[in-house]
Amino acid sequence: MTALFGGPGFSARPLARDELPQLQVLFDANPASFLVVNGRPAPPDAAQAEFDERPPAHLAWRQHWIAGLWSPQGALLGVLVLVADLGAPGVWHIGLLLIDVAHQGTGLAGAVMAALEDWARAAGAQWLRLGVVAGNSRAERFWQRQGFSEARVRHGVDTGGRLNTVRVMVKPLAGGALGDYLQLVPRDHRESDLP
Repeated sequence: MTALFGGPGFSARPLARDELPQLQVLFDANPASFLVVNGRPAPPDAAQAEFDERPPAHLAWRQHWIAGLWSPQGALLGVLVLVADLGAPGVWHIGLLLIDVAHQGTGLAGAVMAALEDWARAAGAQWLRLGVVAGNSRAERFWQRQGFSEARVRHGVDTGGRLNTVRVMVKPLAGGALGDYLQLVPRDHRESDLP
């Protein structure tokens, strides 16, 4: 398959169904990510479930990708789940960014984000949105360093093993302030009780 985007030492391309065993190996090799979010390691069908999952039926969306982050030698370095135009045109949602523990702290995640932002902006994205589990301090710090700011907090979110508090965070890709984003996506107002 053709790469979506790339950078020094990696390319991002959609995963094929026959690559799910490699994704499961990645999940199994990174239990800390699953423990902090779900309170347990990845189940044996986690790769298949991630591959098959789509946004909730009550939200409109245009395109969904589950992309492997591959080294030039063909090693799976991480995975990215991305949804275009989730809930509103120009709002792209990062469902998951997982970098293999062996490559954490190397700058790979920042390089992936820089390349993703360039590619998404060129494809019409105006905002990036994501949810980070409150208390996952490493992830919270990473997203803040990437320029994301909190829009709202959701309580009692089932993340696949336990109920968590999730911070919804956004980043402008084409200028604009949080108020501009909230006009596009009223469900992310602080006082909203929409899922």
